[in-house]
Amino acid sequence: MVSIVINLSQHCRAISILGFSEKKLIIILVSIIVALSIGIGTWFVVEANFAHEPTKGEVFVMNAGSLVRMFETTIGPSFQKDTGYIYLGEGKGSVQLANMIIDKQRYPDVFVSAGTIPVMKLINNNPPLARWLVKFASAEMVIAYTSKSPFFSDLERAGRGEIPWYEVLSEDGLKFRRTDPELDPKGYYMVMVAQLANIYYNDSTIRDRTLGQDRNPAQLLPEESLLTTLEQGQIDAAASYKHEAVARGLPYITLPKEINLSDPKFSNYYNQASYDLGKREIVNGGTIDFSITIPETSKNIDGSIAFVKFLLSEKGTKIIEKYGLDSIKAVGQGDIEKMPSEIKELLGYI
Repeated sequence: MVSIVINLSQHCRAISILGFSEKKLIIILVSIIVALSIGIGTWFVVEANFAHEPTKGEVFVMNAGSLVRMFETTIGPSFQKDTGYIYLGEGKGSVQLANMIIDKQRYPDVFVSAGTIPVMKLINNNPPLARWLVKFASAEMVIAYTSKSPFFSDLERAGRGEIPWYEVLSEDGLKFRRTDPELDPKGYYMVMVAQLANIYYNDSTIRDRTLGQDRNPAQLLPEESLLTTLEQGQIDAAASYKHEAVARGLPYITLPKEINLSDPKFSNYYNQASYDLGKREIVNGGTIDFSITIPETSKNIDGSIAFVKFLLSEKGTKIIEKYGLDSIKAVGQGDIEKMPSEIKELLGYI
């Protein structure tokens, strides 16, 4: 067994390789070196744990940064063990990932996004870099916090509903952080939560008191390091999806369904909020649905299909539910005719 752990600042790559021939080990080590050289983010090759040596090649999955813990520790290893493909993943903010694909900085086999807007950027590109997407899970916005915070007592009281969560976040000295809404859907979802809070609590000051400007530089951190910074106690609280807090064992404040973007029954209410991404692209409030596609950049179409099928399978669904995501009936969107027949059949379209 050969295990390698490389730590570079906040960007951690963990590689564990087991049971490979010397030739395959050399190939994978070269792949890792290449991966480390082409940009920052969270890159990982999961532990290889096959009964036989893999022969099907790599599947490069770019996924929302909020899914990194789930994909690195469970989804990736399970997919790799069950199928014989080598799993290679990278996680960042979904809008940033979509831009990297459009700018030809990355050529993934699979793209898993928070929300549908990042995938639609690929679909609407000229020429199209994706043709379809499948919505497979929904998420919920929460306020995660740490027991290391000097404001822990007040955050706990807010979690119990004894004091308003927005009053705690407005306290002098409390360090609340979130992601950049221009790069990560969670960033603009938090802006929408604050907009809806103004309406729900009939208090037009909540957004300004808790966030300041939409892109307040004092609050913004990269998606891939936000919750790690929270875990380390460098900040007090952070905008988070519920499944991220669950995966990391962080305490969190549950927000009312009218503002947490999780319940389809409140879709019309959520639609009162919006965020302007620029270039005539307005994101309207709605439920947070995670989506998956196989971009036109895929170099391993069979492996890509295998990953989508695994994620949508009963086993994949149980994993995402374990990590706090809510599974939904998988629904296709876009040019369904261009969707691989195996996936169409899985969704009941043929």
